[in-house]
Amino acid sequence: MKNGGIWKKGTLVVLVVLLLLVPQQLLADHSKIEAAAAVLIDAQTGEILWETEGDRVLPASGIAQLMTEWLVLDAVRSGRINWEDSVRIGGEPRNDTVQLSNFYDGKGNSGIPLRSEDQIPLNELFMGLTVSSSKEAEAALARYAGSSEASFAWMMNDKARRIGMSPSTLFKPVTAGPVRDLDETSADQPLSGSRMTAKDAAALCRALIEAHPEILRMSSVAQTEISSRSIYLTNNNAMLPEFAGPHAYRGLDGLKVCGSEQDGYSFAGTAQRDGKRLIVVIMGAQSREKSFQSAGRLLDYGYARSGSIVERAASWMKLV
Repeated sequence: MKNGGIWKKGTLVVLVVLLLLVPQQLLADHSKIEAAAAVLIDAQTGEILWETEGDRVLPASGIAQLMTEWLVLDAVRSGRINWEDSVRIGGEPRNDTVQLSNFYDGKGNSGIPLRSEDQIPLNELFMGLTVSSSKEAEAALARYAGSSEASFAWMMNDKARRIGMSPSTLFKPVTAGPVRDLDETSADQPLSGSRMTAKDAAALCRALIEAHPEILRMSSVAQTEISSRSIYLTNNNAMLPEFAGPHAYRGLDGLKVCGSEQDGYSFAGTAQRDGKRLIVVIMGAQSREKSFQSAGRLLDYGYARSGSIVERAASWMKLV
């Protein structure tokens, strides 16, 4: 019995050491995180648990939408605007058509056909932005909450400096043209629209959740109705558990999926398990699927390193 007890204690010690040390070794090969930059942080403390190229300045027009969401939520909370307000899609009346992103009608057509003069409830536009990263909704909300896209961009940059984001991060108006990369080695390569580092993106996510925790409920709905157009938008975040697909991740409840073939695909997400919330940012992946895969791997690493014993064991097994 005595030898058996010693053996059990020895086995427990070995297991604890493995749970503490092996995850770091499993992620030592950065090539398994297929992205231009990636960061994993503890949402409670802000501690960086893992990063690669965290200070690299990259195109971030999609992730910048999180700041748009923040300022709109601020304006609603202050009473300056209301969810029931009717928002004009375009500025001056025009006879053109724009598209609200990520709607599929089953016939090969995507987008919601909207006239510039259309009036859409603010809450529906906000959900269109939050769930499907609609640039049209983003532009309309910026004009409504900030009088113009230019003044709204100033508000975003002011907020960024006040929460401690680095000078490298810059928010541009939605319809702005290219800006130059700050990296002199690639000065001839334009960055379209807003730019950001992965570290700043993670900090933005953390600050937004702290200021407006309701954003998690909004960004994690599987589908939202645009009743004024009698259609539904499906969330483009395949990591939500509700979708039960190959990328679904237990505990994940937001925030933003975005990107393009030109700028790369990005993902800013957060998950909570056993009271432990982590935030992961993937920027510049070659495909949306690879951004999901890298995000899932980093979250597994985070829970293998700092979750409960049960979570550590389960996450460690997924990393092996």
